[in-house]
Amino acid sequence: MADFVHYVRRRLAQPNYLDPGDPWFAANPPDGQGFLAPAFHVTRQRGYPADRVRRGDTIWLFSQLATPWGPLPPALDACIHVEFVTEQEVRVKAGLRCAWRFVAAPGSMWFPLARADKCLSVLKVRDKGQDASRKLMPGNTRTVGQALQGMRLIDNPDVLHRHVADLELRGFDFISYRLIDGTRQAFDTVRALLDGGRPVFWDRWSLPRRIAERREFVCDADLDAVLMHHIDTATRTHVIDSPRYGEAGSYSRREFERIPPEKRVMVRRDG
Repeated sequence: MADFVHYVRRRLAQPNYLDPGDPWFAANPPDGQGFLAPAFHVTRQRGYPADRVRRGDTIWLFSQLATPWGPLPPALDACIHVEFVTEQEVRVKAGLRCAWRFVAAPGSMWFPLARADKCLSVLKVRDKGQDASRKLMPGNTRTVGQALQGMRLIDNPDVLHRHVADLELRGFDFISYRLIDGTRQAFDTVRALLDGGRPVFWDRWSLPRRIAERREFVCDADLDAVLMHHIDTATRTHVIDSPRYGEAGSYSRREFERIPPEKRVMVRRDG
């Protein structure tokens, strides 16, 4: 069995709605997967090493969340244990192109937002036709996105397993905020926590991209379940105070009512 590493683009999407009765997140699509574990990964890369991925292999996904206030540090987004490999057509500028689709097996997982600089600095990959491995990021001049424009074969996956084990030991902090008027303050809090070595559950990273970035319709009961589960299992919750936090009918109101007082850290607007 082999381990591979790839990059996925992540961005902080700012929806343009202000109505607390907005219908987003209220419908129930036929595909309800993706909340607690990734369902698949797709790459348009057809050659080495993407063409070597087989059932039982693992794909590790890294990303770096881009925001209007600057990028957050690179982090491990997910690991996908491959159940099977198939093909699908994807749209490109010239029309359609055939891509590999790696369907996730049980045990695949998302990870909280946590700095992965040290992990990336020692990760080694093996290029096609080379007997010796090389560092994935040999210097500070390359971003993780540049280093992982294409999928790579990992030579020392034990580095990633140690990183994951460390995340499990540290637990995570939950960020409760109002998307309408608390996002910037939430970002500042997340960045401070990451710089202090804390893993974070922040929905702009920790929910599937189809929700966090594309705002697709999902079942509100499923969304409730995943948010409340992470509030219950978080080490503590940082409540981002903003004028519209806790309004009736908002998710922030539901979250606040769920947070045990002893786990609640209030982040005031005055800092």
